[in-house]
Amino acid sequence: MTAAREAAPEKREQILGATIRVLTERGLSGLKVEDVARAAEVGKGTVYLYFADKQALLKALVEQRTRQFYAEAETATQAAGSFEERLRRLLGCRFAFIEEWRGLWWAVAQEASGETDWLVRLHETYQGILERFVTTAVDGHELPPHDIRLTALVLSALGYPQLPVEREAFINHLCSVLVSGLRQPEQAGAR
Repeated sequence: MTAAREAAPEKREQILGATIRVLTERGLSGLKVEDVARAAEVGKGTVYLYFADKQALLKALVEQRTRQFYAEAETATQAAGSFEERLRRLLGCRFAFIEEWRGLWWAVAQEASGETDWLVRLHETYQGILERFVTTAVDGHELPPHDIRLTALVLSALGYPQLPVEREAFINHLCSVLVSGLRQPEQAGAR
């Protein structure tokens, strides 16, 4: 294998890392392939060797960052510890992801592709992680029976507060509220 081929995945990651930096600094409207190439310390042509156009670059960035978050979420939910401890780790991962993107994710995702089916398929991965997480808590008798899908959708919908807040204090309080609510017997429809 040539040195260029061995460097290919690293170069691609380097370009994607530069893209998120440029997006963070200049926003979506200020994103130019030339600036990404400069930030990645590669030629503009090199960017086009890995990505057909700006849309392909943005789509790859959304997929890469989202899959990275999903891997972190999966690790957090499968780690040792109580449901509440694992939930706290999951929320820490989620809020770090939200802080990194600060509203750019959806705009970037839409710019990357006019259709949204691929985003739905991408999000179904996270839904599956959350459903397995809730199932293990119910099966382990940490939570009473719940509608697994709806509980996972609630966890998926959790966003970051719009006002300044100390992250750890917020996560601790949110976990306390969620867990105490989830530990209440469900009124209707279990699993």
